[in-house]
This record gives sequence, structure tokens and C-alpha cells, in this order.
Amino acid sequence: MRKKWYKAGGQIKEQKQTKKPMGRQIGEEYKMYVQTRKEPEADRLMASLDVPLTQEQSDMIMELYDYGWLRSDIAKEVGVPKTRVNHELIIKRRGGGAA
Repeated sequence: MRKKWYKAGGQIKEQKQTKKPMGRQIGEEYKMYVQTRKEPEADRLMASLDVPLTQEQSDMIMELYDYGWLRSDIAKEVGVPKTRVNHELIIKRRGGGAA
């Protein structure tokens, strides 16, 4: 039993200690991991880099980059991911070919 002091009157009250839950057992943690684990999927972003942009989008990316726009702002303006903007700039600088 644990004793607890109260300020009013200095009385001592006895309070039964509560048991703490044991938590998860080792086997339960593994079971939860197995249930929530996902199999790796194909990388859709890398696959999308193979699909060419339209000529207007590509020209707009290069034009905005030459003006000094940030790549994230270019991506928002053109409507493509920032990774795609980086990929497009690398291809244009190297004169084509795989990055």
C-alpha cells in the first residue's frame, strides 16, 4: 500500500497501487510488424522520367531557369515535380541522353 499525504489537516490516506500494464510482448510486436509491412512497389517517379515532357513545358523550364527562378517555383509554375525539373535541366545541359 502506498500512503498519500493531503495538505488539509495532514491526514494520511491509503491508496491501493495499480498494476502497470506489461506492454506488448515480443511476439505481439512482430505480429504487428508483419500485419503492417508492405511489399516494395515499382518506383513510379523514376518510371515517369522516361516519359518526355511536351516541348512547351521543356522550353518554359529552360526559360524560367535562365531568368533565375528557383527550381521549386519552376515546378509549381509548370505543374511537374521538382525532380522532373532537375532531370530536364540536366538533360538539356548535357545535350540529351540519359541522366
